[in-house]
Amino acid sequence: MLKMIILIKKKKGMSRDDFIAYYEANHSPLGKRLVGHLWTRYTRNYPKQLMAYNEATEMDGYDAITEIWFKDQTAVDEMARIVNIPENNAAILRDEENFQEREHTRMLMVEEYENGTTV
Repeated sequence: MLKMIILIKKKKGMSRDDFIAYYEANHSPLGKRLVGHLWTRYTRNYPKQLMAYNEATEMDGYDAITEIWFKDQTAVDEMARIVNIPENNAAILRDEENFQEREHTRMLMVEEYENGTTV
């Protein structure tokens, strides 16, 4: 199954609580309104802490990890078409400026493999 993972850093000076509140009350509904019909699942994950693995830097921490699942590549392509309509794109970019550091956003398209649990 195709999945998009989006790594987001909150706007400088914004509290974690304000970031989450804005994302949930404003940006998430905007995305759902424009392209949510193309998603099979949509989650926002808000890390509580950065766990040590290797030496971490300030840039290693993200404030949200968004996951969006798609039925197929056709749905991904249709989402790209819709978000690139000039008025949609302008609305998305304006909204992102309100709560995130866009230059640090990373988007990954992944193919998810489910192997069940280890229990």
